[in-house]
Amino acid sequence: MIGNWNVLAIITVVLVGYFLGNVQTALIISRLRFRDDVRLYGSGNAGTTNMIRVYGKSYGLWTFLGDVGKSVAGYFLGRLIGQLWPLNPTDPALSILLGGYLSCAAVVFGHCYPVLFEFRGGKGAASAFAMMWCFCWQAALVSTALAVLIFLLWKRVSLVSVLTAISYLIGSYVAWATGYANGYLMFFVVPVVLLVLVRHKDNIKRLLRGEEKTISSGKKQ
Repeated sequence: MIGNWNVLAIITVVLVGYFLGNVQTALIISRLRFRDDVRLYGSGNAGTTNMIRVYGKSYGLWTFLGDVGKSVAGYFLGRLIGQLWPLNPTDPALSILLGGYLSCAAVVFGHCYPVLFEFRGGKGAASAFAMMWCFCWQAALVSTALAVLIFLLWKRVSLVSVLTAISYLIGSYVAWATGYANGYLMFFVVPVVLLVLVRHKDNIKRLLRGEEKTISSGKKQ
C-alpha cells in the first residue's frame, strides 16, 4: 500500500489489460487461416485496415470485432478486479471506475506495442473506438457520427481515425467540464488519443501531402 492505494492491485489491473491487448486478432486470423503474417504486407500493421487491404473485407470485419471485443473485455475485467480487490480500499466506487479505465487504456497500449509479438501491433484505432464508448458514451456518439460522415465523404480510414480521436478528445473535455463525466476521465483519454495520433503519424503526413490512399479490398489467398 502507498497511502490509500493498493499498488499490487493497480499493477495487476494494468497487466491484465496490457496482455489482453497483446491478443492480436489480425495475426491470429492471418496465421490460422492463411499460415501467413499480415505484417509482411501492406502497411505492416496488425490492424483492421491492413487486413482489408491484404485479405478482404470479411477478415477485416472479424479483426475489427476482435479488437473492439478485447477492449470492452478489458474494461469490464478491470472493473471486476477493482470491485473484488479494491485499488483504493477507502473508496470502492473509485476502485471500480479506475479499474475499468486503467485496464481498458492498457489494452490499447498492449495492442499497439505487444511484447508477445515483437512490439509490432496495430495502430489502436479499433480498440480505442471501443474505449471511447466505455469511457464517455456522449462524446463517443458524436465522434462516431462524425466518423461515418467522414468515411462516406472521403473513404480514407486514417482520416476517420485521426479526426475521430481528436473530436473525442474535445467531446470528453466538454463532458468533463460540464460535469457529465468524472474528474479522472481526461487523465486516460489524453494519453490514449496521443498514442493513436502518434501511431498514425505517417498517415497524417500522407494526408497533408494528399497522397493517402482510399480503402481498398484485397484477397491474398
